[in-house]
Amino acid sequence: MSNKILKPKKCSLYQFSQTYANNPMKCVEFFLSMKWPDGFSCDCCNCHDYYLIKRVGKTKTSYIMECKKCHKQYSLLAGTVFESCKLDFYKLLLGIFLFFNENKGISAIDLCSYLDVNYKTVLLLETKCRILMSISNSRQLMESQFYEADIFHIGSKSMNKAGRASEQQSVLGVLSTAQENKYPSYIKLRLIKDYTGKSLKTNIEKCCILSKKAKLNTDGEKGFNILDKQIQVNNEKINYEEKDHRLYWLNTIIGNIKNNITGIYHGVTKREMPLFINEQEYRFNHRYTGNQIINKVKECLQSSFPISHRQIVYILNISLPYFSTAC
Repeated sequence: MSNKILKPKKCSLYQFSQTYANNPMKCVEFFLSMKWPDGFSCDCCNCHDYYLIKRVGKTKTSYIMECKKCHKQYSLLAGTVFESCKLDFYKLLLGIFLFFNENKGISAIDLCSYLDVNYKTVLLLETKCRILMSISNSRQLMESQFYEADIFHIGSKSMNKAGRASEQQSVLGVLSTAQENKYPSYIKLRLIKDYTGKSLKTNIEKCCILSKKAKLNTDGEKGFNILDKQIQVNNEKINYEEKDHRLYWLNTIIGNIKNNITGIYHGVTKREMPLFINEQEYRFNHRYTGNQIINKVKECLQSSFPISHRQIVYILNISLPYFSTAC
């Protein structure tokens, strides 16, 4: 009998449409339960009763909650990453569902066609979805008895040079497994600026809980040796021609991640790379979430914060020198 764990069935587009399409109240209920999981409560007078006010505009229909006692009004998206969103609730929910429900990713052009909105609107929607994924990724560290770590490069090559000599972005991948070189569990991806031991140590400590009882397999990169006082480091060159060589699963997953980013999105710049790397990390770590993915999104929305397109561009611009290798 095979030991392969089957992925749980995802929520289908048909099921999603049956629940939310042509049913604006269901969409309102989704965002209402996100904002007030225990039911509506006015933060001014603590009243639990409200009016639902429908506002019909030129581009979208929105809903406002108004307290029956003090008449304070609340936007259901206020305080979240989708504050001031130009899409109506159903299109927003459908876009979120399609983006999070894909195994590998979905291009902005495809999502444009599905939602029947302009390209810039979809680009911003996808960027904010990646921010939600980044929030989820940062919540906890990996903890395991077995880890694998390797450095890979992604992006466009320059002057026919590969690896460190190119202008590609360097990324540290750390994988936790249930057994040594078997049964991958979770992955962490960190953009790095150099290969020094100090840099690798700092980034791995931000990814994993280390102990002398645990083991770290690497491929001979000298910088990993700095961790030998915190974890058992097996840092030797690997014969990749062997069938079950060390780091087999990590290298397989890294290959899939690179294919997803370059094959689906095309031309991702170094400035945008952190969000795309976080997206792939989230997709791998939530591969067994199944039909609960929309509830996972709701949890991320609860802890999100408002951010405009201008703020996103500014943050990516100022952070670029801290992770990008010199060109």
